[in-house]
Amino acid sequence: MSDEVDAPADAIWEMLLNWPAILEWMRVEGRPVPLVDVQLKAGHTLGQLPCTRNCIFDTALLPPGIVIPAMVPETLLYVDHVARFIYYNMEGEGPFGLRNYLATTEVDDLGNGRSRVTCSGRFDLPSAAPTAVVKGAIEAVYDCIVHDIAATATKRFVA
Repeated sequence: MSDEVDAPADAIWEMLLNWPAILEWMRVEGRPVPLVDVQLKAGHTLGQLPCTRNCIFDTALLPPGIVIPAMVPETLLYVDHVARFIYYNMEGEGPFGLRNYLATTEVDDLGNGRSRVTCSGRFDLPSAAPTAVVKGAIEAVYDCIVHDIAATATKRFVA
């Protein structure tokens, strides 16, 4: 997913690199996942790679038949400050048996306070997994990354 947003690239980049701060920018209404807490893994520090955040979910809020782990670790593996590019992985097994998840996010400065944010990922799913449901959930999270960070960055850094 990629989109142009009305927010400065530096502001988006700063928020993106605050690795455990998802709940500071992710929408509350219409949140794509029941995320309730995010904490850095013990011994991990912002700005030092690898940096793992533990995403904690309220699984009681899931629709019947939807099963996800109560905690999913995501590890920031690479940061390029010049290109404003990161890649990270989801460790272990995720929703519906998702494995080998590797994602990237890139922030491009378009000038005049506009940016292009691009999120992409790859993963493996067991053959019985509901591919469309998993893909839809990941795309909804990417939409939050692109648009919710931009909206929050605009409020914090531009207003």
